[in-house]
Amino acid sequence: MFKYGITFLFFLFFLQAKAQQKDTTAVSENNVTDTPKIKTPFKEQFKNTTKELGLLFKDTTVLQNPRKAVLRSALIPGWGQARNKKWWKVPLVYGGFVGLGLVYEFNNRFYQEFLIESQFRKDNQTKPSEQRFFFVQYQGISDDQIYSAKDFYRRNRDLTLYSSFGFYLLQMVDAYIDAKLATFDVSDDLSLKIKPTINMPSYANTHSLAPMPMLTLKLNFK
Repeated sequence: MFKYGITFLFFLFFLQAKAQQKDTTAVSENNVTDTPKIKTPFKEQFKNTTKELGLLFKDTTVLQNPRKAVLRSALIPGWGQARNKKWWKVPLVYGGFVGLGLVYEFNNRFYQEFLIESQFRKDNQTKPSEQRFFFVQYQGISDDQIYSAKDFYRRNRDLTLYSSFGFYLLQMVDAYIDAKLATFDVSDDLSLKIKPTINMPSYANTHSLAPMPMLTLKLNFK
């Protein structure tokens, strides 16, 4: 009889464990089903970037945001200056790029020319020096001068590339500064007043230190 009682209790414990497992599974499924979908950071960031780029073309305010000024100048050089109402700077921006482009073309053209000449002379070392030239205008010029000229024009060409990148960043900074200082008051209402005054240090003992005469500068914004 005792054996049957133990078996019956074990059977009840087994059924209870099964029921709890089913309830846990059902709760888990409900939680998975009811859990709202969370947007991924990449989609959210892409959406914000697209919205911000769209605002570059939809901004109708009188004063542009400094950050938008930088982005506009980065997309189209001179756009930030034009949006800041500094139209006279736009020809300077494009004139600078055109000038740097002409300098690059000049140095690159002569670099390619001296490169061909130097390679020809290196490949024909056995020929007499009077016959070892590729371009007629360089006949009679020593090999060292040709190699030096090649390095000179290559260096100038590379410096022109770096200068173009620096000028591109400079026009972005210029657009940012103009937009930042657009609200700075430079009217005639600004005034600077200089007047004498007497200062008594708060930490000083009146019996040991006398009042100090000094000048004060007062800037008024009206």
